[in-house]
Amino acid sequence: MRPGLLAVMVAAVLAGCGQQASDGHAAHSRAAASCKDATSSSGVAVSGPAGTAAGLAASGTTRDLRLQVCGEDVHYPVVPRRAVTNDMGITEMFLFLGLEHRLAGFTGIRSHGEIDPAFQPSLKRVPDLSSQGLTLENLLGVQADFVFAGWNYGFREGGVTPAILQRYGISSYALTESCVRIQPRQGVAIDDTLRDLRNIARIFDVEAQTEARIRAIETDLHDLRQRMQGVAERPRVFLYDGGEKIPTTVGRYGMARAIIDLAGGENLFDDIASNWPRGNWEDVVARDPAWILINDYGTVSAQAKIDFLRQKPELANVDAIRNQRFFVISYAEATPGPRNVKAARALARKLHPERFGAAATAATAATAATAATAATAATAATAATARS
Repeated sequence: MRPGLLAVMVAAVLAGCGQQASDGHAAHSRAAASCKDATSSSGVAVSGPAGTAAGLAASGTTRDLRLQVCGEDVHYPVVPRRAVTNDMGITEMFLFLGLEHRLAGFTGIRSHGEIDPAFQPSLKRVPDLSSQGLTLENLLGVQADFVFAGWNYGFREGGVTPAILQRYGISSYALTESCVRIQPRQGVAIDDTLRDLRNIARIFDVEAQTEARIRAIETDLHDLRQRMQGVAERPRVFLYDGGEKIPTTVGRYGMARAIIDLAGGENLFDDIASNWPRGNWEDVVARDPAWILINDYGTVSAQAKIDFLRQKPELANVDAIRNQRFFVISYAEATPGPRNVKAARALARKLHPERFGAAATAATAATAATAATAATAATAATAATARS
């Protein structure tokens, strides 16, 4: 099929499906069902490429793996062979798990230089399908059988959604942090990233090979939590993502909020029930943050963002501006990915340097040793009771 014709067909399918799904997440199944006949008759292969669930089911290489994804029970009957990832942190998760050989391509990364240097050699061997994001056309073009993205991280109503992908025989996984866009959530934590890493490892049947890597992050997370235990004074932190008239920031459900919390800070806009909302300058002034976290993302550099804030007259008396307390965080660190704990530790060193001296390190080690001894004693007591 000619690429131009494929693009026209895909656009027609998505336009119809997107219009039906515009009423929100509850419309997913209704939109997908009503689009079934349209996608089947469009001339585009709905059954998906060789290696997808439909193809491998016929060969008998199936399994019964089911995971909870954004509150829904999702079945992964086969190990994907041709995956596509969208966005920086998501792609880094995939590379962190050593799954570059399963990548048919990636999208949504505007600057390869922002990728962790440890992953750049692996990424160079993977096709860059689009810097703008997911399209059904580029997924079908590489015969993708799996997509790892998130709501507002590639998935969106009226565009590519898990329901539409399913009609093409393409399975998918949605980033846990992003689920707040389609369902209520209690909160967000770095544990969400760890859950995603473990789920992707299960989907690709690499749990044994990746256990040590994931455990290393869990150990680092546990150590940081021990260090920050009992922090009484939490400085207010304003994350500035961008925007001149209206600032984009992090709300209650963004991963950067979890990073601020773990580092012993208080998110300035924790009252906004979203992940990346728009705040306002009046509240920034009134709430008087002690620190400003700069998200180094987009075409405006981190230094240019700092200069803009310094020169904004109404912010002149804000504590962070007066005392020049800025901390720069990369987009891959601020969004779900394998660098979240490292970023939280670096921020914690700035907010609470007293927790990272030699004495603090010794105290943390002693606390961990005491906890381990208590756990061992409890296990022995349980075993003794069982024997008696």
